[in-house]
Amino acid sequence: MNKKILKIEFSYDFTLIGIIAPIKDYRLCWFLNNELHFNLEKTDDIIHSNAENNEIYFSRYTYFIDEGEIEYYLLTNRGSEGYLIPEHKEIDFFLMIHNLSYKSDIDQLLSRILNINIIQTALLLNANKLKSKENLLF
Repeated sequence: MNKKILKIEFSYDFTLIGIIAPIKDYRLCWFLNNELHFNLEKTDDIIHSNAENNEIYFSRYTYFIDEGEIEYYLLTNRGSEGYLIPEHKEIDFFLMIHNLSYKSDIDQLLSRILNINIIQTALLLNANKLKSKENLLF
């Protein structure tokens, strides 16, 4: 009998910005909305299970622009029982952007985020190099 192996490869085709800001998620959301003229809104939490099968909840905020079909997600890295991306424990939040393709747009967005005085730093991350990148699929 022949064996067939199904390999599934997910696409991590999005821009990922790590944000270090020691504030609550709703406050960062407010600052981003004001500075970037976004309309990030709280949506259902992301739920993952840890090694002990405990559920871990991570806050998620969403903003969708019809023109260009650009999707923004603000995700907390610290959850109720652990981290969304454990290899980057120093990062407080992730801003995930789908369909933002131009390098100049990404650079301009990063620059505007860095201008927010409550944010200590923000950096562009390569999602394909993260060990726990599958946690970003929801």
